[in-house]
Amino acid sequence: MQKKTIFEQNNFAAIFRTTARTNSDKACMKYRSPTEWVDITWSEALERVDALTSWLIAGGINPGDNLAIYSENRPEWVYADLATLSAGGADVTIYPTNSGPEAAFILNDSGARYCFCSGRKQVENLLEYRNDIKKLERIIVFDDETFNDPFVITLSEAIQSGMRTPLLAEIESRIRTIDPESVMTLIYTSGTTGNPKGVMLTHNNMVIQAGQFLEHHPFPFKALALSILPLSHSLERTIGYHSILMMGETVAFSRGPENLLEDLLEIQPTVFLVVPRILEKLYQGIVLKVNQAPPARRRIFRWSERTARRASYYIAANKRLPLFLGINHRLAEKLIFLKLREAVGMGRMRCIGIGGAPLSLDIYEFFMGIGLECHIGFGLTETSPVTHVHTYHWLKPIKMDTVGPILPKTLCMIADDGEILIKGPQVMKGYFNKPDATAEVFTEDGWFKTGDIGTIDEDGYLKITDRKKDIIVTSGGKNIAPQVIENHFKTNPLIEQIAIIGDRRKFLVALIVPSFEMLVPWAKENGIAETDPQALISNKSIINRFDKVLAEMNRPLGRVEQVKRFSLLATPFSQEDGELTPTLKVKRKAVSEKYSEVIERLYEGED
Repeated sequence: MQKKTIFEQNNFAAIFRTTARTNSDKACMKYRSPTEWVDITWSEALERVDALTSWLIAGGINPGDNLAIYSENRPEWVYADLATLSAGGADVTIYPTNSGPEAAFILNDSGARYCFCSGRKQVENLLEYRNDIKKLERIIVFDDETFNDPFVITLSEAIQSGMRTPLLAEIESRIRTIDPESVMTLIYTSGTTGNPKGVMLTHNNMVIQAGQFLEHHPFPFKALALSILPLSHSLERTIGYHSILMMGETVAFSRGPENLLEDLLEIQPTVFLVVPRILEKLYQGIVLKVNQAPPARRRIFRWSERTARRASYYIAANKRLPLFLGINHRLAEKLIFLKLREAVGMGRMRCIGIGGAPLSLDIYEFFMGIGLECHIGFGLTETSPVTHVHTYHWLKPIKMDTVGPILPKTLCMIADDGEILIKGPQVMKGYFNKPDATAEVFTEDGWFKTGDIGTIDEDGYLKITDRKKDIIVTSGGKNIAPQVIENHFKTNPLIEQIAIIGDRRKFLVALIVPSFEMLVPWAKENGIAETDPQALISNKSIINRFDKVLAEMNRPLGRVEQVKRFSLLATPFSQEDGELTPTLKVKRKAVSEKYSEVIERLYEGED
């Protein structure tokens, strides 16, 4: 039996050991086997982490070494992370969708000695560029794959080896001597131009950040989190993983967007962290189902939706609903909302965290109004990442046009040019091996320059207006925030993706990827038999339909913000094609270069 050593709770290797020993028989993680969801208890996780850590130490991994993780979310990601930290190392995160050259760049830049890989795709990406990756000594693959290459070992083999020769005293000694100011992780910013930079986040950054969040946003209920955002990103890492680890609660790993609805229905989570696009897709799916329902049901839903939107503002502000609105809302709850939440696997959902991009007011109103409380926040990888976030409406009012109030121990101010500046214990140590780049993002008196433009209201709530570097300046000198316009257009169910173009031009144009899931039924109803995306976007009736969509969405916008021309695209923007970041932001420069001919045609004869 292990001696129950008391550790100072200043790093997650120590916090994990303490939590695991307190909650030994409780489920720490859940994953989906081919047939069912499987629980992993805290004691089982600790046993595997100890075995893997023992193998790392026996293999010569030293405190301060960097080890990379190149995988989607799964329990093995957590084992690799905690074993690396327990050995005194720092982990380097790589998105599972990164290409071979992208992964090779990160491995070379970070000097990682080992790389944990999910499966064959990631291993083969690395083996192809093995000669270009100078310091990589070993690949550990999570899947039980055979490569007949001594460079590659399976995780199960490493764990079995560590179980045969446990080094528990050395592990606990290393955990006890971790310097809280040392680097815990390198997270590479996806960026929209140039090579990514390794953000150095310390143990203090990450531990204090999780504590700040839980102080500001407590969980007065059993937290069962469904993890869908990548652990390679700081948002899921801190809020969806570290905070749950601190509380001794449970994380279930989703199989990905294609299985999300099924996972929600089977897990019935109480908390959920997403990017806005996931809620937009859920809403569009609901609208699609409603449009296929009989007329009477459609009318009832439309009435309930109007009720939800009106009620959302009272709910968010923690105010009593007016009498008749309250009666209607209670009736809609009984007839529609309760069934709707259950139908999308959110019958037990207590709150939905949102980050990564702005959430349109249209979507915000809907989910708040049907009883799914949304807490949107703000932050960057460089701030671990959260600086502002809403909390429960009964603790602080939710202002849906803001990203919420500031976290404890954090300071925020607006520079003369409108840029948001941050100070706090969650701000990064700097960019790895890039002192000049680090100096560029700090003011002389130590404020971190976020690159975002915003305002702070009288109650201290932050409102984001745009990215500083993403602002379009027209040839007439007008400054336009493209993300605001894009989010507005994406509220239309026929629009899946959109990129606004117009820098140094007389007017704005748009590249639009239709929501083919919504477009095909509309086409069928209007006598259009085609289902092929290319045939659909070339159809004159569909182009005319999008002309009307454009006119409708332009109506509330100022003249310079209106999109004058558009082109429909058959292929969605993707990470694989370099058009989206891993957090699904449009890389405007990459899109502009790829579709330069299309864009030039849109500007022919510009006036």
